[in-house]
Order: sequence, then structure tokens, then C-alpha cells
Amino acid sequence: MCMTAFLAVPGLVVAKENPQQWTLVNPAGVVLSKPVKIVERPSTLEGKTVVLRWNGKPNGDVFLNRVAELLNEKVKDVKVVKAWEVAPETNIISYSPDKSVVVAKKLVSLKPDIVIGAPAD
Repeated sequence: MCMTAFLAVPGLVVAKENPQQWTLVNPAGVVLSKPVKIVERPSTLEGKTVVLRWNGKPNGDVFLNRVAELLNEKVKDVKVVKAWEVAPETNIISYSPDKSVVVAKKLVSLKPDIVIGAPAD
């Protein structure tokens, strides 16, 4: 929609040759998304493979290293994989949606039963 903006002030002369043109836009935006099927969570981590994913932000690795220690200490036969060590290309802070798919596929190639991520900060 295009509108002409003007002020109605007594004694004020408004130039008619170059009126302002305004375009009204809706700032809400529209997000299109496709439904995805959520994978069921395992009932136990015993005998499972847990992939830990760090994006490279400070101290995320510290947190995930502690998670790995606790998992190894408390869960029988758990296999913990630190993605940033075995697949350093997944250790990135920000990326495009296309790069996100590449990272997700790499994590899937590690054959996890579950992935735990720590963005940190």
C-alpha cells in the first residue's frame, strides 16, 4: 500500500510537487517449515553410542568432557564419541542451512544413538 504523508498544521504550507511516499510492510515475517519426524529417545544409555557435539565456543569442550567422564563413570558399556576430535569439520560456530545439513550428515555417519550438543558461551 502506498500513502502520501502530510501534516495538517495551521499556517504550514506543504509542497505538493514532492510528497513523501511510504510503503507499509508487515515486520512479522513468515517462516516456512516442513514437519519432521522426531526420533524416539532411548530408554537407557547402556550399550549405546553417545556423540558429543561442540561448536567451538569457549568452554563447551570443558562441559562436554565432564559429560563424557560422568557417562563413562555411571553408564555401563556406553561408547562416548567426541565429534570435535574424530570429525573436526563439525566443530564450527555458525554456518548456513546448507552447511548445517553437511554437519548433521557427518554426525549421523558416526552412528550415534543420541547426540548431545553444547553451544556454550
